[in-house]
Amino acid sequence: MRRLLSERSVCYWSALLSVAALLLAQTSAMAADVTDLFQEARTTATQLNRDAAMMESYTRSNLSWQTHSAQISRIKEHINNAGSILSQMHAAREDAKPWHQDAIDGITPALKQLAANTESIINHLNENPRRLKDPTYQEYLRSNAQSANELSAAISNVVNFDSTKTRMEELEAKLAH
Repeated sequence: MRRLLSERSVCYWSALLSVAALLLAQTSAMAADVTDLFQEARTTATQLNRDAAMMESYTRSNLSWQTHSAQISRIKEHINNAGSILSQMHAAREDAKPWHQDAIDGITPALKQLAANTESIINHLNENPRRLKDPTYQEYLRSNAQSANELSAAISNVVNFDSTKTRMEELEAKLAH
């Protein structure tokens, strides 16, 4: 009887440890997924930053409204891509690391503001394609460039922090052995 109980205990603990290992692996995989999403977001934000800065430079030139329109279309694509990545981050947020959760919460309003400002630029171009020197329009472009730069920097900081934190954890594990 005692042996049967012992075998059951071993099976029970073995099953429990297997489930715990599976949950830990799943949590690690989700954290890795969020890390990958932030790396994707960094690439998109870098492109967005570059294109918004380029468009802002148009305020110092005499380029056509068609050139402005083509550039804002690229920016809109980057924002849509960033929005898609952010949606995936929100879906994985609950299982993400605390600093990822904070970063997701921080970049959400920044991306919404950038999208709203981009929409204002598009509306201005649609309604007033020949008024590219309008101060309000130029301010939209400056604001977009600044917002894109801040978003890009914030996401890059998260990726850099994550990389550093992971490396520190690896070193701590080596010290523990």
